Amino acid sequence: MIVRPAEPADLPTLAQLWRTAWLDGHEGHVAAELMDARGPDHFAVHAEKYVGSTFVATGSEGQILGLIILGDDDGEVIQLAVDGSARGQGVGGTLLRSAEERFRGRHREAWLAVVPGNARARRMYEFHGWRDTGPATYQAPTATGTVDVPVHRYIKALAPC
Repeated sequence: MIVRPAEPADLPTLAQLWRTAWLDGHEGHVAAELMDARGPDHFAVHAEKYVGSTFVATGSEGQILGLIILGDDDGEVIQLAVDGSARGQGVGGTLLRSAEERFRGRHREAWLAVVPGNARARRMYEFHGWRDTGPATYQAPTATGTVDVPVHRYIKALAPC
């Protein structure tokens, strides 16, 4: 598995992978208002917006297995998505370690938000040493503003800056 920066040519694959994984982890766990705002166009627009801060994990034949979007200003893992066919194969952990390495020396900690009902993701983060700091509210962007989403905030301590 190789982790590399995303490229503009990856955008159609990234948008579809992100949407599929997002729906899998959020359906039934977030408000209908947010579900309605997360149509295919949302993921296409935001995949393009974040292409410069997105890294992908690729398989032996170059296929994209997962993506991670980093918010470099504050050490946020904006999104982590793994293709359903690649789950349980270490893709998520590899992408998380890559994020930690990129943030190390620039941030004291990395953080991410996960909806409480996404138990699979929460287990994976905890397995990789991320700590649940408790409930928080995440303001998820939409085309018309934001939607308040109850989440758990996870952090990972990094080497001091």
